[in-house]
Amino acid sequence: MSEWKLYRKSALQEMRPYIEGEDLSGVSVNAEDSPEPGGMIARNAKNHADQWYVAKAFFGDNYESAESAPEEAFVRHIAGHLHAGQEVICKICGKTAKEICAEARKPAAGQG
Repeated sequence: MSEWKLYRKSALQEMRPYIEGEDLSGVSVNAEDSPEPGGMIARNAKNHADQWYVAKAFFGDNYESAESAPEEAFVRHIAGHLHAGQEVICKICGKTAKEICAEARKPAAGQG
C-alpha cells in the first residue's frame, strides 16, 4: 500500500441536506453510516447521477458554506469577466488573486 498524504480540495462541492426517511436508492452510503438529519447528499458536478451521503459529523468537521466566504465570491465574480489567460492582479502589491487567496488559507504563524 502507498503512503498516506494530506490533500486540500481545491473545488467547491455541491451538497444538499439529507431529509429524514428519503429514498436513498442511487445514493452511495458507507456501511458504517446511518443517515440522519444534519447529514448531506453530495453530487459530482459533472455527473449528477453520482451522489453520496456525507455523515453529519464529517460534514461539520470538514465543510463550511461557500456562501460564508464573500471575498472568494467577489474574486469568482471578477474572474467571470476575464478572458482566457487573463488574471486579476492587485495594483498595490502586485500579487494575483490566486496568490492572495492561497495566502489567506495558510494557518497563521504559530497555528500549525
